[in-house]
Amino acid sequence: MVVENVNDLYTMLISHRGGNVVAENNANAQTSSGNGHEVELIASSIRGKLHKQPPLPACTCIFRIPSVLRRHNEKAFLPNLVSIGPFHHGQKNLQVMEEIKLWYLYCLLDRKPTSETRLEYLVELIRSIEQHCRDCYGEKIDMSSEKFVEMMVVDGCFIIELFRKYARVVPSNKDDPVFYTLWMHSALINDLFLLENQLPWKVLDCLFHHTRENNDKPPAYSLSHLALNFFRNSTFLQSTQLYGKSGSKHLLHIIRHSLLGSYTQLQLTFKSYWEPIPSVTELLQAGVQFKIRNTGDNMLDITFENGVLEIPPVNIQENGESLFRNLIAYEQCNPSISISNITSYAVVLDNLINSSKDVDFLIQKGIITTVLSKEDIACFFTRLYNDTIPGYFSYAELTKNVNAFYQDRWNRWQTILRRDYFNNPWSILSFAAALMILGMTFIQTIYTVLAYY
Repeated sequence: MVVENVNDLYTMLISHRGGNVVAENNANAQTSSGNGHEVELIASSIRGKLHKQPPLPACTCIFRIPSVLRRHNEKAFLPNLVSIGPFHHGQKNLQVMEEIKLWYLYCLLDRKPTSETRLEYLVELIRSIEQHCRDCYGEKIDMSSEKFVEMMVVDGCFIIELFRKYARVVPSNKDDPVFYTLWMHSALINDLFLLENQLPWKVLDCLFHHTRENNDKPPAYSLSHLALNFFRNSTFLQSTQLYGKSGSKHLLHIIRHSLLGSYTQLQLTFKSYWEPIPSVTELLQAGVQFKIRNTGDNMLDITFENGVLEIPPVNIQENGESLFRNLIAYEQCNPSISISNITSYAVVLDNLINSSKDVDFLIQKGIITTVLSKEDIACFFTRLYNDTIPGYFSYAELTKNVNAFYQDRWNRWQTILRRDYFNNPWSILSFAAALMILGMTFIQTIYTVLAYY
């Protein structure tokens, strides 16, 4: 094609460019339309995943141990004999106890059958609270309703029957391996206080009240009393009594509540800021005295007054580390626990114990009793609360007063005087003689000066 003049050429260029612009605009419009559709799909997908309710209901109280806490001693959190609840259900190494669970359930149902101890009645009872039970766990339980309710009934009845047999509320069979196999009873105690191995208290409470004899009379022992009685002799529990309303969540919860004792009723100052205190050896050098505090049921009631640190006795058995770690993990995982009493206690003991020498002194004072070696106890306490946060520290005022006493130089000087000059009668006589000689020398000097003038 021949272009006759410049104007025609210019017109053709504009027309060609305009066509490209239109095509480009059409393509952009189509792309924009496609992108908009994708955006809507993504937004719709996200909207479908949103939760109107908090991910953890208020009743959540049974958690898997976070890896940051588990890594220090994973064995302290894992059952060795029996699985209770869904977290370890079906594990091959725990299958031996499944037959014993079913036998215990048979014993419970067969003892004195009533309308309320029929298996159908118990199943219906637990089925009515199934959703509450599921909400008690810190993650979604991927089990059918039938399987979940069956697990709750079998595990719950096993625990109730176990506690009753241990307390001799009901007779035990002389062929029962739980009580006549030496290692099994101890292993059961360890497994039943694990945080990951808990049943909601509501399950135990329902089954307990509907399977007891003489339903028209109040029970001679409460469920919490039977539970604490089962744990007391093989842990550092000191009482089977609960103070105030415990609002029981599960077995580990009532163990913690019992350990707090009347401590929960004390008017104490709780702070999030605190400073570590020196070890036993360092405090002794500063003149701090250590005494055993006989509070009966209150392991946590540590006091400091007039240079005297009083600590209630604690009995550390072989399962002590496991119980402490599970109690601490429970405090760390449960958002409803604002004051970490057990974690705070572990912090104080960790500060006081830096070596086996510190442990030896506390053992001599009767503050610690144990079947473990001094080295094991020292190692146990020095790593107990790693990677934990005490939150509101329940010994803030105590640590403040201990540090103030420790930093006072006069207290150190008094200690040095007592240690170096007053540790036996001869030292006292020598010191008194030295003072007399010094005094007489001073008086003689005064007389000499006065006579001169």
